[in-house]
Amino acid sequence: MASRIWGGRLLKAALVACLPVTTSVAMAAAESNDTITIAQHDWAGSEFSALLLSRLLQAAGYSTKIITIDASSVNTALENGDITFQPEAWTTSHPEIEKLLTEKKVTEVGESGLVGMDRYWYPLYVKEKCPGLPSYKALNACAALFATPETGSKGRLLVYPEDWGGNDEKRVENLGLNFEVVHAGSEAALLAEVKAAVQRHQPILAWLYEPHWAPVAFKGEYVELPPYTKECIESGSFACEKPKGPILKLAYNGASAKWPGAYKIFKAMSLNNHEYGQALEEISLDGKTSDAVVTEWMDHNKDRWTTWLK
Repeated sequence: MASRIWGGRLLKAALVACLPVTTSVAMAAAESNDTITIAQHDWAGSEFSALLLSRLLQAAGYSTKIITIDASSVNTALENGDITFQPEAWTTSHPEIEKLLTEKKVTEVGESGLVGMDRYWYPLYVKEKCPGLPSYKALNACAALFATPETGSKGRLLVYPEDWGGNDEKRVENLGLNFEVVHAGSEAALLAEVKAAVQRHQPILAWLYEPHWAPVAFKGEYVELPPYTKECIESGSFACEKPKGPILKLAYNGASAKWPGAYKIFKAMSLNNHEYGQALEEISLDGKTSDAVVTEWMDHNKDRWTTWLK
């Protein structure tokens, strides 16, 4: 297992072995023998999309390596060329991506086909004890309902791992909410807490996102914050909803010149929210490996993905 330090963060690199694909395709001549690096983050969907891209490129004759890197470091790695392709750029959580694109520090390859949305979520049964929901204005009167020993008199808002970004400390402060933002150690830990609370019929206010299986599997609602505006984000207030929008594919600026065929495959690759959510459910709930889920997807979508390689 090789490792590097970027910006004081440990970056783990794992060489992905060439895996058997489910059908033979015409092998494209790789323009460069250098390895193409693909960003993978610490959520199940990223495991799926990164491995799928890797398998597609391998089927076309390219050498690939999946790099596990946190979401706050990947943009610098793209700028430097240490990461070639980023399959999931969540602009809804990382508004700084727009600046990188405007300054042409990275290349936008196109939309992934996925539409991202993240919100504050609560189980439907919570409304019985906090009837003013879904309006965020009801939360302060119900803060004690969501309090834990670690938050004292404040309610707890359980959110994503800290390195995912999101600015929710500022959002909560500027909305005047008597809540403390608590970051889960991992996506799996966050979802485990939500699942346990639902099973015990306990109050919980948590951050969930789409496309994902959790908002479908757990019956609940999203809190309604003030509507998103560009000024709300650019001013640094963040006292509004996060934007809903397409999840982008990004690339190192030199990628299209060095690997034009691979770039074309990456540009053609597209997923939708339904199949992405289904893949997450199989990995997170059914206990299947990412490799098994990718293999099944390729088996069921042969006619589709082989056209991406032409």
